Amino acid sequence: MKKKHSVQVIAITGGKGGTGKSTLAINLSIALATLGQRVALLDGNLELPCIDTLLNIRPQRTLSNLIEGNCTLPEILHTGPRGINLILGTPYSKTMHGLLTAHHVGIINAFNEIQTEVDVLVVDTASGANDSVLNFTRAAHEILVVICNEPASILNAHALIYTLNNQYKIRKFRVISNRTYSPVEGRDAFSKLLALTSCNVDLSLMYVGNLPEDLAVRYATHKRRAVYEISPRSKFSRELEAIAKKISRWPLHTTPRGHIEFFMDSLIMAPPDHGTKTPG
Repeated sequence: MKKKHSVQVIAITGGKGGTGKSTLAINLSIALATLGQRVALLDGNLELPCIDTLLNIRPQRTLSNLIEGNCTLPEILHTGPRGINLILGTPYSKTMHGLLTAHHVGIINAFNEIQTEVDVLVVDTASGANDSVLNFTRAAHEILVVICNEPASILNAHALIYTLNNQYKIRKFRVISNRTYSPVEGRDAFSKLLALTSCNVDLSLMYVGNLPEDLAVRYATHKRRAVYEISPRSKFSRELEAIAKKISRWPLHTTPRGHIEFFMDSLIMAPPDHGTKTPG
């Protein structure tokens, strides 16, 4: 029997806007592609997508066309920097407002069409804990929570983690500290989040790394380009490269976990895997 191709699915999420989540999603996708991975990046902020703006791209076909039934998912793929495949939204689209869970499931299932063409799918969710965030996040194999060292960011990240754990029994979360002035500050932010979850023995939070505050990020945003592409030797890019190498070694999930998942067709049918045996 031919072995099915497994895809690593990483949801990049956070409880609060302004943490640099979309910037991380774009640049991590490019860094993983540079390591030889075939990468797709989904703008999962359905009502207020921004990846097209951040990269100065005007796609002809978007998720609106998919929802309206005018296109298949392969037909809306847009080639981005370093050959990454972009699945983008349409700002101010009436079609994308008020979507139901059934629509989210339809988008998730559509990715089965490209499972043999992708090694990694990065999903940039909206901020907060609305239905699209919860559905896209729980459908991923790895959840990467982005925090900044400020009370609102940490408290809102905790609220999102609590919701995902309480409603969907998700136990494992990975955390990145962003926009810090030192590695010590990054660890400090993670420690504050960890302290909020210390009473819940059902949770596992793992620290992935720290991304520094860097003028190169502001410059790239102004130019509407990816930092990793135009400033590859900046502090941000160097730290991101180290994080990408770490992520490329994360184990792949090969069994379903009992709820909606991206690339379900690639998972070997077996008893649900609740994540307790996956290495950190």
